[in-house]
Amino acid sequence: MTNFIKNLSPDQRRVGLVIALNIAIVIIESTVGVISGSLALLSDAWHNLSDVLALIVTAIALGLANRPASAEMTYGYVRSEMMATFINAAFLSLLMIWVAVEAIDRLLHPMPVDGWLTMITAGIALIVNTASAIILGGHTHVHTHEDDEAEEAEHDLNVRAAFWHMASDAILSLAVVLGGGAMILWGIPWIDSVLSLVFAAVILIASGKLLKRSFESLIDRADPKMVEKLSQIVMNHPMVCQTHDIHLSHPSSKERYFSAHIILDEAMSLKEVETVIETLRHDLSHAGATHILLQPETAKYDGGNEQCNRHIEHHH
Repeated sequence: MTNFIKNLSPDQRRVGLVIALNIAIVIIESTVGVISGSLALLSDAWHNLSDVLALIVTAIALGLANRPASAEMTYGYVRSEMMATFINAAFLSLLMIWVAVEAIDRLLHPMPVDGWLTMITAGIALIVNTASAIILGGHTHVHTHEDDEAEEAEHDLNVRAAFWHMASDAILSLAVVLGGGAMILWGIPWIDSVLSLVFAAVILIASGKLLKRSFESLIDRADPKMVEKLSQIVMNHPMVCQTHDIHLSHPSSKERYFSAHIILDEAMSLKEVETVIETLRHDLSHAGATHILLQPETAKYDGGNEQCNRHIEHHH
């Protein structure tokens, strides 16, 4: 067991510790939620359960990322993150819809809620979620410039996403604490149902964004602005006359695969072609592409465009 832990990366160890903390919170909040009758606690517990599943996926993704491609998995396991994100987000969305329906029913048919138990348990969850965010926050930093989008291909992107998730959970737990205090001070049990509705709405919006992003990744939908940006880099090279069959995919949160056919002068030597491709790969990688495939072709693949040849010759 000791050797297994030693073989884990620092990111995996941090994620593993946070998983253990959140499993404890799920058990505590679920138990106390049933005893106290607090739907807000139960919804927060189920949200934390989805966090545990997401963190397990993050840990697995960190492990799979080190696996090389094979004859069967020629791209490796690059899509596993988005597939798992889609499943987790879909599950969480359905769960929050159920919570919203239950909260509305509670508003119509109020039930007594133990404010003290709710507040104390949510306070424990607040401490754990804050600690989890601190544990995961070792490598987090915010990008403010649009060009920083190209730098998101760092190895700890999943861990940074988990950090923001834990930070938002801490805010939700704080809201439950305040709701428990309101029930104690002013005796308004319906605040529990209102908080549940707010939680459901906030989490549905967040999970909806994850669903959209992961679904678009799985169906290879590209960002038109990024396609235009990368295409312009290729076309701005003085030796490139024309391009076609341009493709961009976003198989994971840290990968952008770009491919294009480029029309070059047929009189160029192989060394000159390689120089063009190396320059383009350098520029494209700095613009955010992580995997680049460029296929050089002559003007005959552009309908024998002689104007292309004159354009190229002008720069020789």
